[in-house]
Amino acid sequence: MSESFSIPPNAVRVWRGYRDSKVAQDDFFAKLGTVFVPATVKMQIAVGLQSYIPAVPCGLPNKPDVVPDETAVLFWDSQDAYTDGFKTLAVRTYTLTHKPVYRSPSGADFPILFTGQLSTEKPVYLIDKPMDWMHAPVRHLVGARPGTKTPDQFRATVANALGTIQKSGIGAAIACTGDDYLVYWEVGSVRGGTDALEALLGWSKKVEMIPTTIDAGLWNVWPGMTINPGDGFNMQFERRWE
Repeated sequence: MSESFSIPPNAVRVWRGYRDSKVAQDDFFAKLGTVFVPATVKMQIAVGLQSYIPAVPCGLPNKPDVVPDETAVLFWDSQDAYTDGFKTLAVRTYTLTHKPVYRSPSGADFPILFTGQLSTEKPVYLIDKPMDWMHAPVRHLVGARPGTKTPDQFRATVANALGTIQKSGIGAAIACTGDDYLVYWEVGSVRGGTDALEALLGWSKKVEMIPTTIDAGLWNVWPGMTINPGDGFNMQFERRWE
């Protein structure tokens, strides 16, 4: 792996999106496939997007409303590269398109290094070293807090499991818990993190992240992607210095 593409572990936005109830589910999938997923790639490569790995739990059987309808990790050259993107018209325009489609508490945050405890809605990364997630096999888990645990108990049990995963030799991992949900991503030859965490959840789903390329540009006539419940993508694209 080239060092040029070894992205800092804290240079990632961890997105948890919730569909606005005014947007029909079929319309939500259509907007993801024709606007949001492709535009995220095509409108942000030039400002330093390095990897984009979205998943769509929306529409999965029995998914609780407290579990995000869309998740993603978006890696950048650096945190400053992400912030500087808002100096451009393209990024400001792209950001405004989200408001009619997503509801509170949708949002994204940079993670901090996991040191044994979790706070609600505060993402963490487990391994403090760079990695290129675009060309790695990514495993993803989404799930809900079991009814037998309070939010504090839930975060404590997840934190304990993350501590074990952190010591396992895994290549990289990112997690975020709310009061009622968990989202988790991992890469590396050591497996089992998703299994250990799944056992702590009520409803859950493992999502396969499929390497996917968009063979169209911003000005091509193109119908968009087809996106269905439970789909996950590891978007493949040429970065700005490739």
